[in-house]
Amino acid sequence: MDRGYEKERFTCISIKVSIAKKYRRFCRTQGMSLSMALLAMVEFFDHNGISPDQRMHETIASLKYLIKRRFNAMVAIMRSIEKEQTLPTVSMIQALFQQELEPEEEDGWEGDFDFFERQLTEKKAPSNPELLDTEIQVPKILHEHLKEEFEELKRDFGYVLDHVSLVKNRLGKDYLKLDLDPEVLERYRKKIKNL
Repeated sequence: MDRGYEKERFTCISIKVSIAKKYRRFCRTQGMSLSMALLAMVEFFDHNGISPDQRMHETIASLKYLIKRRFNAMVAIMRSIEKEQTLPTVSMIQALFQQELEPEEEDGWEGDFDFFERQLTEKKAPSNPELLDTEIQVPKILHEHLKEEFEELKRDFGYVLDHVSLVKNRLGKDYLKLDLDPEVLERYRKKIKNL
């Protein structure tokens, strides 16, 4: 007898003879009554949010393989974004800071270190204070150009981030979806390559 359903009445459902034979064979292999097997199938489809018309490929193993392939594709996309968008921005920032830290070649500081040592040991006012007030200057044109490119990259990256949405997945982890036209994506890719 079916546990929890002992007092319920039976009803008739019209099913084709060949389908009924197939269903009874299935119930015998599962070791369930006809009612409990049908209930388990209905609850399975409701719980997993899939339709009986949808095919889940051949087996669960092939479904796992498909999910693994999609995850690998997502990882490849993330690595591509990192390589084509994040790394050029980082290299531009590093180039900007490196240029600020590098001394200019034409300053001619080679012979002046003795002068500074004498000034520090004598403890009196330096006779030529102009030598101590020199500054390292970054070429302003290059700085402005890099600053403009950086601002443009920030705007473009913000636009891309505005078009990323989170998609809830019932069978696996949630994933991010990029809602951009392929032409826009290709334009950004070319722009980054030309930097």
